[in-house]
Amino acid sequence: MKEVKVGLIGANWMGSFHSVGLTNVRQAYHDVKPVFEHVADVNEAAAQLAADRFGYKKVSTDWHAVVSDPEVELVIIATPNFTHAEIAVAAAQAGKHILCEKPMANTLAESRAMVEAVEAAGVKSLVDFIYTKCPANVLAKELMDAGKLGDFVTFRGEFDCSYCADPNTPATWRQLAATAGSGALGDLTAHVVSLSDMIVGKKIVEVFASWDTPYGERPDARDPAKKLKIDTDDQIYVIVKYEDGRIGSMSSSRISVGRPVSLAYEIQGSKGAVKFEMTRINELLYYSNDCDPKERGFKVIKGNTRNGDYARFCGTDEQGIAYGDMMAMQVHDILTAITEDHKVGIDIAYGHSVDTILEAMATSAKEGRWVKVSEIQ
Repeated sequence: MKEVKVGLIGANWMGSFHSVGLTNVRQAYHDVKPVFEHVADVNEAAAQLAADRFGYKKVSTDWHAVVSDPEVELVIIATPNFTHAEIAVAAAQAGKHILCEKPMANTLAESRAMVEAVEAAGVKSLVDFIYTKCPANVLAKELMDAGKLGDFVTFRGEFDCSYCADPNTPATWRQLAATAGSGALGDLTAHVVSLSDMIVGKKIVEVFASWDTPYGERPDARDPAKKLKIDTDDQIYVIVKYEDGRIGSMSSSRISVGRPVSLAYEIQGSKGAVKFEMTRINELLYYSNDCDPKERGFKVIKGNTRNGDYARFCGTDEQGIAYGDMMAMQVHDILTAITEDHKVGIDIAYGHSVDTILEAMATSAKEGRWVKVSEIQ
């Protein structure tokens, strides 16, 4: 079995989920073996904990140590948004393949630099649009591509979370423009855009957005006695126009009470529709006009071993996958791209296209007008 030696930069939160995904690859797939080579985090205790949990051989507090490690082949970047570009460019220049968190960068200039570095080095890359790997969403795309929904009519997508629903939740780097770039837009709407791109398969060409920050101050996580001004969006609503003239809507919130992680979409066609809700990750709702009118209605298609990589994790239908399994499906894609030299669809070049759409949305929200994606440079 071929091996790929992995270096993780950023051991907390998403870094731990990436490590879980790597562990699950070793259990579920039999064509590639990720090796836990090197982990770095500015918090040495966090890096050491990752080493203890997952078996990383080396521990560092400086990301440069991972990028310069001659043993490391794949670098996973799970650090705050403002650090992505510098690390990714250095990793590409060192000949490392890259898996990067989203949003890919805080500015389009940084995003372009990442694309140029990856292309110049000829390395593989992947951006963490994990929900595109969910078997239910893979099935939705297959139904769309097969014409089961008919002509595309509209897309409605939302991603609501409650991690900032309490106004007294301390502010971290995620709430500040200097370190996060944007708020709910970059953190959550990016996923909705990726699902529209994947399933609808039509380019978003124009947007109209409005955003809001109801909680303009929060305690500083570094010193709760102090207050920080919040300069990123808590919630955003967007009307999108597709290349064929159809319209759709997208919204995201990080302050939704009672919705810890609620990603959902509905796609309407001329002959049918599909609906998905993240809290029911193993189900897709499907409606078709192609039946006796008495029998029409949404039907539930439950987790199915013939959809996506579901069978890698479940022996029979309906057993159910979890978030960590999707992380494995995603990282397996770039691991085999490295060992088998195949293309990765959600690569850094694609991440740049999503960042461009997000920048169009941000521009619209700031200027209160329709913005063409082609305006954004």
